[in-house]
Amino acid sequence: MSIILKLSDTLSLREIFLTDAVVLQELMSKIYPPVYKHLWKDRGVWYVQTVFNSQNLQKELSEKNTVYYFIQFNNEIIGILRIVNNVILKEFKNKKATKLHRIYLDPKVQNKGIGKIVLNFVIQHAIENKSELLWLEAMDTQTQALNFYKKLNFKISSNFKLQFDLMYEHLKGMHRMYRLL
Repeated sequence: MSIILKLSDTLSLREIFLTDAVVLQELMSKIYPPVYKHLWKDRGVWYVQTVFNSQNLQKELSEKNTVYYFIQFNNEIIGILRIVNNVILKEFKNKKATKLHRIYLDPKVQNKGIGKIVLNFVIQHAIENKSELLWLEAMDTQTQALNFYKKLNFKISSNFKLQFDLMYEHLKGMHRMYRLL
């Protein structure tokens, strides 16, 4: 039975199962490229096919301390959210932490306050998990996302580069960002 968490009258989270693999890959094939295709030599096709295939979904669903949801707006699936509890951020080894592993929204619903509602849910989830901080990784070139996280009191803790061959070298930069709870 699917768990549905109501975040507002129009916004909810629905648990993702392995049987949702096709829906997940179709969704990500639609919503990932408009925002991220410029990072990739193949416009992000490899990434979507690799990260959102049924084998990787099975692996990610089997990882303990993980919750994975479809984000639904007016009963339409418009994004995904994946949270991993009890993942230490190396710069804060002595603090219990939760990682916001993945959040993607359909560009058509961006700037409608949905991201803020979902992030507030994630913050509350981390607090309920007794975490002392919430952290994530964000592309250093995604100004809109970085500004969004900064408005929600996230700070940069470190930087690194992704190691994907199909990604343009100058666009591989990432920030690790955190927020104390």
